[in-house]
Amino acid sequence: MGVRRATESDLEAIHPLLEELVPAESGRSRAAWSEALTKDGYAAWIAEVDGAPAGFIDLLLFHDVAHGATVGLINNLVVDARFRGRGLGASLLGEAIHHGRREGAVEVHVWTDFENAPAIGLYERLGFARRALLLELQF
Repeated sequence: MGVRRATESDLEAIHPLLEELVPAESGRSRAAWSEALTKDGYAAWIAEVDGAPAGFIDLLLFHDVAHGATVGLINNLVVDARFRGRGLGASLLGEAIHHGRREGAVEVHVWTDFENAPAIGLYERLGFARRALLLELQF
């Protein structure tokens, strides 16, 4: 088991993981992936088990005028159901948090569904606190 930085060539490998989060058209994901990796402040990591992708996380760092500093947003975190409970989620989160700190972020935000008790428990064990409600408007 290991965690490594994701590259553009990883899309096909992580696509099944992303489909667990948000079923999407493959072509749309491919274009978004290529563009995201070119953006300053965007980073992604893959957890592997026996050389196969088993988890994915990405982090967007941006300057927040309210904080007067950089903050991070973990937008996607997923671990293949077959590999949950092995510490992969914690390892991925650790990489993202460490990267955010190294890049000067003063805090990192994450969101999940209210019903996702395992993820909420993981976030809270790693020090995340419930602070706000995320509202979403879909188009």
